[in-house]
Amino acid sequence: MNTGISGLDGLDEQKLSEIRENAARLSDMKQEVPVEELFSESFIQRHTKFSSIGHLLKAAGYEGSTDEEFDEFIQGHTINPFIVEHTPFRSWQDFQELAVSAYITKWLGF
Repeated sequence: MNTGISGLDGLDEQKLSEIRENAARLSDMKQEVPVEELFSESFIQRHTKFSSIGHLLKAAGYEGSTDEEFDEFIQGHTINPFIVEHTPFRSWQDFQELAVSAYITKWLGF
């Protein structure tokens, strides 16, 4: 089947049905995704020299333990220079956007 969408050629109806169901479940999600789940170990190891998001954040100087402290650390742009120096990304935002894309792709079943 030629869908006209890159990467979807060759998918059977069962796989497309699974992807549709996963997309529906994803759109119904109301809770936030934990940082450790969004930035999986495989994602971090593929894009940085660190083994986990925890190790990356610790090396960046993050010492907090609450959601509020994490948000302040990220929103305060404290992490951007570290991300630029230690990853191929230009900002935390770029890093996070790719992590979200990878998470959604995996969640959909690709």
